[in-house]
Amino acid sequence: MNAEESDRCQSCGNRLRLGQRFRPTQVLGEGGFGRTFLAWDEAATPPQRCVIKQILRSRGSRDQDLAEAKRLVQLGQHPQIPSLIAILESPRDLCLVQTYVAGRTLAQRLETDGPFTEKQVRSLLLALLPVLQFIHDQKIIHRDIKPENVVLPEGNGSPVLVDFGAARPVLTASELEQTGTIIGSAGYAAPEQALGKAVPASDLYSLGLTCLNLLTGVHPFDLYSVAADRWVWQTLTPVSVSDALARVLNRLTARALRSRYPTATAALADLAPAGLMPQRRVKPNLVKRSPDPWRCTQIWPTPGRVVNALAIAPTGQAIATANSDSTVQLWDCPTGKVLHTFTQRLGFGEGHRDAATAVTFHPEGQTLFSASQDGTVKQWELAGYRLRQSFQQPGWQVTTIALSSDGAQLIAADTTGRISLWQVDEGKRLVDLTRHSGAVNSVQVNPQDNRLVSVGEAGTLRLWVLPTGQLLHTWTAKTGLRAVVLNTVEPAVVTGDRRGSVRLWSLTDFDQHQQLGQHQDAVSAIALSPNGRWLATGSRDREIHLWDWSGEVPRRFAVLRHDWAVCDLVFTPDSQTLISSAADETIRFWQAVADG
Repeated sequence: MNAEESDRCQSCGNRLRLGQRFRPTQVLGEGGFGRTFLAWDEAATPPQRCVIKQILRSRGSRDQDLAEAKRLVQLGQHPQIPSLIAILESPRDLCLVQTYVAGRTLAQRLETDGPFTEKQVRSLLLALLPVLQFIHDQKIIHRDIKPENVVLPEGNGSPVLVDFGAARPVLTASELEQTGTIIGSAGYAAPEQALGKAVPASDLYSLGLTCLNLLTGVHPFDLYSVAADRWVWQTLTPVSVSDALARVLNRLTARALRSRYPTATAALADLAPAGLMPQRRVKPNLVKRSPDPWRCTQIWPTPGRVVNALAIAPTGQAIATANSDSTVQLWDCPTGKVLHTFTQRLGFGEGHRDAATAVTFHPEGQTLFSASQDGTVKQWELAGYRLRQSFQQPGWQVTTIALSSDGAQLIAADTTGRISLWQVDEGKRLVDLTRHSGAVNSVQVNPQDNRLVSVGEAGTLRLWVLPTGQLLHTWTAKTGLRAVVLNTVEPAVVTGDRRGSVRLWSLTDFDQHQQLGQHQDAVSAIALSPNGRWLATGSRDREIHLWDWSGEVPRRFAVLRHDWAVCDLVFTPDSQTLISSAADETIRFWQAVADG
């Protein structure tokens, strides 16, 4: 038995404290390149638990190991990666000391609770793919993603990616021509990684196999049919998996690099509705001051959920949000307090079963409509917070909704290209408009003449008449259109596309259109102030462009910024405030600031 104050073991003489502050207490794991210990940081007040990853010197030079360890300092700035506390080196090994994350690994969760549901796996991918993109943006490959290296923190926090002991820089083209070190966990390493030539897509392969293991409870070795030369995981899941998620998982785990997703961002684009996912992570909850005369005046954090869509009540007193965790929330605008959350609990209740994608208030302000990837639109009574009725869309994954000016007709569009017109009072589907090819991404109704505009992933902009659904005109763009807004003051429509282009289309001369500006990534949201003065366009590039439409053509007036991709935009009824949501898990308020 060693005394608490001892620095060396009385039996073997080895150090009991590393760096005169870290005391190892338990071996967590052991492999060919070193060991991992649970330890106490006795220099902290009070002492804190930490993890020590011992890396043997035999696998690389001292300078190389030290340089790569220091890269983890930057990675540790991400909230889903443990922070690096210290780097301890000796002639025989290198020790990385990182913060300890209390919780269960995915492997432990699978062992105790059984296979994951589709919703849980989808949520896991939405949480981890941005982390991988962040890592790969730093030119690092993790190389050992598996269920044992993802921790679900206590308190339902976001999953944390751990154990960067095998991480290495992305290889150059010339380096890929040479055989490198073969590392990774058996069954989870990509074919090219098994040859010592790991690339960023190798991490995506490992994450995909991790998901297959979680869905089936079966090790990857037993999920591949050599005779059929393909994965057979879908026959081993306890419950069926949707075609949409299966396509994503099959592409993540494609053995040929050319068939696999090249980046985590590309996988996110297929996994979620257009424009809802982050591009890169910066420090959360950080207000960035803009040199423009519009300022961020409030930030409402939404930890653990991304607000996919916003709506503001006709009175301006309440805001509704459609969230990535399937909840719909009602907020008090003056105080920022959540008045109510419409949700399911433990699979029961009237809430949505998948991510909520759209939300809108009835013109009279007494009810709220929400849409979801589960294929439903729900109408909620705000007095008593109860479900009035549910509309089952014939297709799947409702992308956007709108109401006629009197609230009598509901317009719901989905990923199949269908726009359904519903009679609200009777809950009856009147007609399906099926002229779009591919997902319909956005719709809007002109409250003055009940004309409907819609845009789709196939690059079409269509103008319809309500309530009949007669098609008046179709414009064709060169790429997928993601967002649309109709100006009721100037007879024009503004669209944003997946390449970031913002374009103005005339409603008086159907042949007249022009490009207004360009974002660096796909446009994800467009909003117009009720007085027609301000136009706002949001993008996956994190920027909001504010346009002054006091003349015939909008002119860019200011650039506002979030930390991640912008999801949705809405102006308050008085046109004085712009409200935005983004994948940085915040809602932000922007207002004009008077000079002086």
